[in-house]
Amino acid sequence: MDRKNNLPGSMPQHTRHSRVVINLRTIQLNYQYLKKISANSNVIAVIKADAYGHGAIQVANALSTADAFAVATVMEAIELREAGIQQKIIVLGGVIKVDEMQACLEYRLDPVIHQFWQIDLLTMLKGKSIDVWVKFNSGMGRLGFSELDINRALQQITSLKLAGKIRLMTHLANADDISDEKTVLQISRSKALGLEQYEWGIANSAGILGWPRSRLNWVRAGIALYGSDPLSDHSASQNLKPVMQFISTVLAINDLKKGQSIGYGGMYSCPQDRTIAVVAVGYADGYPRHLQNGFVLINDQKAKVVGRVSMDMITIDITGQDVKHGDEVILWGDSPLANEIAELSETISYELFCHAGCHAQREYIHTD
Repeated sequence: MDRKNNLPGSMPQHTRHSRVVINLRTIQLNYQYLKKISANSNVIAVIKADAYGHGAIQVANALSTADAFAVATVMEAIELREAGIQQKIIVLGGVIKVDEMQACLEYRLDPVIHQFWQIDLLTMLKGKSIDVWVKFNSGMGRLGFSELDINRALQQITSLKLAGKIRLMTHLANADDISDEKTVLQISRSKALGLEQYEWGIANSAGILGWPRSRLNWVRAGIALYGSDPLSDHSASQNLKPVMQFISTVLAINDLKKGQSIGYGGMYSCPQDRTIAVVAVGYADGYPRHLQNGFVLINDQKAKVVGRVSMDMITIDITGQDVKHGDEVILWGDSPLANEIAELSETISYELFCHAGCHAQREYIHTD
């Protein structure tokens, strides 16, 4: 459900000053670009974790022509089905118990099978056929069958009466670094299995953008769908458009003297007389507490973040700028990019999107 601004006297739907503006048209453009460069592949739009904080139902509705969607859990998938989403939905994390596997059958979901006990759950199902994805552990080291076990797993599933279409997948661990040979090894291990009779999905966002050999029958568009470049050299940034703009408001403006400190721990002392604005956003809104040397955009000008990020507020140096209380502050979007803020916070844009999208008020637009 889209969240709207609270009206005086109404029951509040949101209690924070910060908001995220999500451009659904940009989601469509990013998907179209990823589809174009994966011309011979079906492109799965990954919308787990509420579409990385962007709103899974809203994103799925915007991508009405997507080849398929993927989520992490059965509950996420059921929510999409009940909202009217009809495309194939893949449950990347698989299932934990038999009622989840039964739900996959009843809601036409594709579970990822990565353990033998999940095959046992398939034998307990009642109903029509179910499509599954069998995961090969080519080097990520988390989920999936080994080279020694993958054929036995496939034989067991194929023998089941309710087995529908069986597809294979794996997950690239180091694809963000296009100089890392581990990705070459993972792709080679997958192809060395000699299971070309099955449809395969190998490429994640970094695979799509940096490793053409990984674009097989299916590819998974995750973080790139939201306009964030997953490659460590940022070589794909020019082709992706940021979807989320994180915005807050100037709460107060203070003139501080040379030597005065700001915030918890007095980590920042003014080197000269400075004008400091207090912005109504903090780590409770999804803004990263560990940010160092960060900046925001206010009235089309950069302003440095100074002092420690607190729960509800940050402070920015607006010396020499024409700023008043109530002015909008862009925390990330077109500038600064979420990737920039993430790097200055020793994290990744995925985490920023999930946290801000979860806590801030959401608004949706559809414009080029």
